[in-house]
Amino acid sequence: MAGLLGVLLVAALVAPVTAGALSVTQSSTRPNGSAGQVTYGAIPTRFTWQMLVKEGDPAVSAVRITMPPGTDLSKSTIAVALVKGLQQQPLITTPIINGQTIEVPLSPSVETSGGSSTVRVTVQDVVFPARGGTFKVESVAVTAAGAQPVPTQTDPIVIAPMSVPERIINWMNGSKVITAWNSVRFLQMFINPQMIVASINLEFAGWLLSMFLVLIGFPLAIPIGLALAFAKMAKLGIVRGIASAYVNVIRGTPLFLQMYIAFFGLPLMGINPNKYVLGITVLALNSSAYLAEIFRAGIQSISKGQFEAASSLGMNYWQSMQYVIIPQTVKRVLPTMTSEFILLYKDTAMLSAVGVFELMLFSKNLSANSGNVTPYVVAAGFYLMVTTPLIRYVRSLEEHLAIAEGGAAASETKPKKPKANKWAPASEGPEAALQASVSKHESR
Repeated sequence: MAGLLGVLLVAALVAPVTAGALSVTQSSTRPNGSAGQVTYGAIPTRFTWQMLVKEGDPAVSAVRITMPPGTDLSKSTIAVALVKGLQQQPLITTPIINGQTIEVPLSPSVETSGGSSTVRVTVQDVVFPARGGTFKVESVAVTAAGAQPVPTQTDPIVIAPMSVPERIINWMNGSKVITAWNSVRFLQMFINPQMIVASINLEFAGWLLSMFLVLIGFPLAIPIGLALAFAKMAKLGIVRGIASAYVNVIRGTPLFLQMYIAFFGLPLMGINPNKYVLGITVLALNSSAYLAEIFRAGIQSISKGQFEAASSLGMNYWQSMQYVIIPQTVKRVLPTMTSEFILLYKDTAMLSAVGVFELMLFSKNLSANSGNVTPYVVAAGFYLMVTTPLIRYVRSLEEHLAIAEGGAAASETKPKKPKANKWAPASEGPEAALQASVSKHESR
């Protein structure tokens, strides 16, 4: 909770007062043992109230402190001390808590003949309202002349409202079942319920960024990969050579190395692009090399009879590709393309090494700050949330394609009648596939 909780120190400004009146008080609040910057509602907090009694002020026999409405003092403990110079003397007293009011008898009364004294009241485990807000603590001093409001010139206490994850974590901290769960070392380190809630809340932004990177990078890689596939099948040797060299270099070197060259090499040349744009570019260029081989293999798997039949109908090379070859190729390579998308999505984790705040870097920072492995387990859940449905989809596509083409997946002893034109027209023979493509072409 140290990373979620904080402290707001409200310091008092001491102002001059008229003779015979009580001096200005100062008060502050902060969570126990924390050194942050925010005080949250609904969290046990330590509240400190101080009153400076100067020489010449009337003797004080009791103080009454009224906390903000909604403050819970039911589990609070109170300590009172008298501070003179550098010496602090605990006072034996029995404070009375009545709702939001704390009354502290001072016996003997605080005299000022020996110089100025500070009455310090420390309230442990006070719980401010969960809604948060800005509050003013009212206080009264009881003197021989009667009860007097203590003049104050302090900033109001600012309490931050708790978010939903913080409230859940706060509830978990008090749960005996979760405490027992975390008593097992393995469960506490790898499946800590509080860390799961905190990780989901903090890593969600990283997951969205990972999805953004791959959903932009992969569509960009498709036309580049298709162009490379045509280049590798070109008649000109120099075009084939350039495309083959690019594909071989990209596929033959790690993506991690390519990221390092882009992210650390370009700045050395004075080029400093946006890191997210650069990350998308590296992912797209890497994936395009693999897609090029996927498209090339898919195109070359189409029967040459398809080209010849299209040519006999007067189609040129590009018309044959557009209306006959490419539609059949896409259906055949769709499962492999989906698998490449899954790989690229997982590869976004490598961008954490070059400072892109995607899912992996969020979980890495959270794990380092907490000393717990649970954030990595939550990150795995975010990856699986996307990859598992896609893997099932790929398996389903492969089975349907195998059945449509009479492959091994058609294991039934009695063959089923295929649905009309649902999958690859190649299963109906080149003539039927060509006829369907020509009909589309003539209708445009």
